[in-house]
Amino acid sequence: MVSAIHRSPSLGDALVQCARRASMPRLILDVAGGIFILAVAVAWRPSGWAVLASAALCFATFGVSALADRLLDTSGAATNSGVAASLLILRTTAIAAGTVAALLVLFGAVGMAMGTWIS
Repeated sequence: MVSAIHRSPSLGDALVQCARRASMPRLILDVAGGIFILAVAVAWRPSGWAVLASAALCFATFGVSALADRLLDTSGAATNSGVAASLLILRTTAIAAGTVAALLVLFGAVGMAMGTWIS
């Protein structure tokens, strides 16, 4: 009976599938573009810069975690346990940082939308 329940894919599953379908240059562009926009937002500090910086960090961490996942799938990384452990730590750290950045985007956008309604 339990096996008959249809499980819909989660957001994490969708992101993993998207990362595995993306090309290597696209992932590198995500990392480079995310870091560049993050640096510009932090240096310039326009209105709502924290939301912009967090969104850029989401792109960068997506690319880093996907690149680390790809490198883990190659046979060379699996034979060297030190490299594999480092890639697992990098991937986990990138996923955690991306999750925090996504929450900052969400709550920052809500805060900007609310403005001074509650004072």
